[in-house]
Amino acid sequence: MGKKRKPNPMRGIRMMGRSFELNIQRNGERQFINLETDDPAEAIQRAIKIRTDPTLQPESGFKKEIERFIAYKRKQKEYTEQTARSKKNIVLSFYSHLPEAVTPAKVTSAQVQGWHDKLVDEGLHSSTIHSYIMAVQAFFNWTITVAKIRRHHPMTGLRLVKLEGRARDSFCSFEERDRLINECDDEELKFILYCGFHAGMRFNEIVQAVPMWFDLTAGRIDLRKTPTMAFKDREERSVPMTREFRAFLAIYGKPHPFMIAPKAKKGKWVYRYDFRAKFMTFVDKKGLGWVTPHIMRHTFASLLVSAGESIYKVAVWMGDDVATVQKHYGHLAPDEGGIEKAFSDRHKVKPKPPQKKPRATRRKKAGRKPRRAPSRRSAPDDGADTPP
Repeated sequence: MGKKRKPNPMRGIRMMGRSFELNIQRNGERQFINLETDDPAEAIQRAIKIRTDPTLQPESGFKKEIERFIAYKRKQKEYTEQTARSKKNIVLSFYSHLPEAVTPAKVTSAQVQGWHDKLVDEGLHSSTIHSYIMAVQAFFNWTITVAKIRRHHPMTGLRLVKLEGRARDSFCSFEERDRLINECDDEELKFILYCGFHAGMRFNEIVQAVPMWFDLTAGRIDLRKTPTMAFKDREERSVPMTREFRAFLAIYGKPHPFMIAPKAKKGKWVYRYDFRAKFMTFVDKKGLGWVTPHIMRHTFASLLVSAGESIYKVAVWMGDDVATVQKHYGHLAPDEGGIEKAFSDRHKVKPKPPQKKPRATRRKKAGRKPRRAPSRRSAPDDGADTPP
């Protein structure tokens, strides 16, 4: 009798994209279950568990599926730690809007539309709403293509609020920036305007700003990691504090534990505190409704580059790499007429005048013998008797 073949532990397991997938048949229906790993040994163990546990369900509770989604994105290196935290909070916010018994597989298009309309009623800017919708859309893409706990996308046919404002590359002029700051009577909102326009701080950096970041003696803003604020690579940075911002802070003070809304605590929402409704109401009254918190940061960089500041310094102050800043703001650098300078008369290389040839060479060309230089050893003939 021939030897029995050992069962192939990789049977039904195949690599799909960046992770292994199990091909299994249950109750006469073919299923493809993403094992969410690129390690063969780990894939085999998960496949064994699925095969031997007939009660195992592909779908678990909503919160657990969110955790699986975030873990998958982190493992695939599609989300950084900070991005993962932000996306998770957005999807959890969506989940809090749903009835308790709803699972990811049972979410309807009407429920997604209801959440979208609620964000509109709360006064969030259209660009913010679109970013939240995209985060939830990524979650449901995962439920269909990776977790395979849904067949159809619940966001099909969603009626989105129309994006408002100027193009992405718009920024305030010097006059618009200064008018918004000077005409603001709300001291906390004025602090927010200074952080965005004078320091290029991001939305969440303003929300999580703590007193120790602002060094009035040195005239510097040191953005450093705190228990509530994690930074990505290069985002920890120091930004020079303008004289105007410094004078304002001397009066505004340093509230504890946060520079704005110090008593607000992190809840179910994405951020500890959301100042956008107050911000958008103010800029709307000033006829600049297209200005968003991110436009402030964009203005900070744009005005600096257009004033002649180096791309490298702007990149350091913004916490971005130089290539990114060059790509988005390099075209704003003042035109120094480089090509005209290279071709203008005053910058042309003037030809050197012909050098005079040695005198001996000229005499030779004229057919005359060159003069012999007097020997240094011979004394000049002054008519005096010389010794024999």
